Amino acid sequence: MAITFHHVAQRIPYLLDVVRALNDFPVRAMRIAVMVNAVEEAELGRVRAILEPGLCAGKSLVLQRCADIGHPFNLTWQHKRLITNLFLTPEAGFTHFIYLEDDIRFGFANFAYFVRWRPLLAEHGLIPSFVRVEYAAEAKEMRLTDHGQTLRPGKGKPVPATEAMVFIPPPAPYCAMFVLDRILAEEYVATRSFDLEASKQVTGWDVRERAAAGLCWEAPPPGYRSRYVVAINPTTGRYLPEAWVPHLPNNYANKPGTSFGKLSVLARQPGEAT
Repeated sequence: MAITFHHVAQRIPYLLDVVRALNDFPVRAMRIAVMVNAVEEAELGRVRAILEPGLCAGKSLVLQRCADIGHPFNLTWQHKRLITNLFLTPEAGFTHFIYLEDDIRFGFANFAYFVRWRPLLAEHGLIPSFVRVEYAAEAKEMRLTDHGQTLRPGKGKPVPATEAMVFIPPPAPYCAMFVLDRILAEEYVATRSFDLEASKQVTGWDVRERAAAGLCWEAPPPGYRSRYVVAINPTTGRYLPEAWVPHLPNNYANKPGTSFGKLSVLARQPGEAT
């Protein structure tokens, strides 16, 4: 697990929530690497004292100071070396690499959803992905962070999974995270998307968004805009809860004047999507 955390004291509760969700994974071993900007060692100690207590056996946490990175946004790219220098080494023994921004809560149900559907979607050249969700306090409902006022499917045909589920390309594939197994990781490190500068040739996303893109834009199947698809229930037309990843600040859902975070998770997909 790699988490980008540009140190802001007010954001530590989000980071704690993210780490606690990872701590609940019933796995034999997990390494949680928090990539943090070059703050004082004493401050790192205070953050460590908040995050480490209660970690289960087999879970380890490292706060990795990243100095001399140029622009602060480049902090989001520092986890890439963990993929090549640690995750993909033969002796590491890890099965998956997960990248998260510090305010994206990723639970075990999310991970199980990815693992279950990865083989089926691989046959189509696609990757199971997620949608960010937020809580709108005034409306008292969960909303889709990265969708506009209307729900439109992305480019590409739905992929049947079961009678009760299909996968569709989301209109906005950004979800501030990605999951790689070893096969995907080996593919990723050989692509332009793995490089800060070369990734500009793949997508117009900004620095931080490109860092979280993973293989989203690499080699989409014919007729598809990206590799990412998300599960929906074809009867209700709604995204499956296992594909929700909470964006903890809820800043779009509760911010007037932006079209993001205004569509309920209960909104039905248009008929042509199913």
